Amino acid sequence: MPNTQPKLYLAGPEVFRPDAMEYAQTQRSLCVQYGFIGLHPMDNNVDLSDSSMRTATRIYRGDIGQIKACDIVIANCNAFRGALIDDGTAYELGYGNALGKPTYGYIERLLPEQELLQERCTFTTLPDGRKVDQDGFLLVDDFGTSINLMMQCGMLDSGGRLVEGDFETCLKAIRHDLDSGTLLLAPSEMD
Repeated sequence: MPNTQPKLYLAGPEVFRPDAMEYAQTQRSLCVQYGFIGLHPMDNNVDLSDSSMRTATRIYRGDIGQIKACDIVIANCNAFRGALIDDGTAYELGYGNALGKPTYGYIERLLPEQELLQERCTFTTLPDGRKVDQDGFLLVDDFGTSINLMMQCGMLDSGGRLVEGDFETCLKAIRHDLDSGTLLLAPSEMD
């Protein structure tokens, strides 16, 4: 008999919080509240006292194993240590998409990416009116996305979407999409 509780891989930079274990439990508890099983990177119980490439590889393989085992990837798409989404989280979203998993993200404010970047970075206007950042790169084109178009379009292509709000708001959106039939999971995904 298939499992009726979809498994969600919980991607995001929360693993870097000082209270990461406690926060992971909060996230897993919220998953249960909405009828999901939360697979959190902190579940891998890696001994961090060994800071070698061996440990990095165990973390990577544990996280990838959870993405393979999940039904849906949910990701914190808020800026982390800069202007944009955490690079590890972006990788996990892309990996989920490559596996054909529905992906959802959440962001505090669904504003055009250009607007968000101009709030977080310093831009100079060139004589022709184009704007460049402190490293000389052009301000991104406005395609109507709030994050990099590869991630946001990947979410849409997978059957998911980017949600304005927090983790719990995104869980509610996933629950709504499943219950309304907007998001359909293949039966084999929930075995």
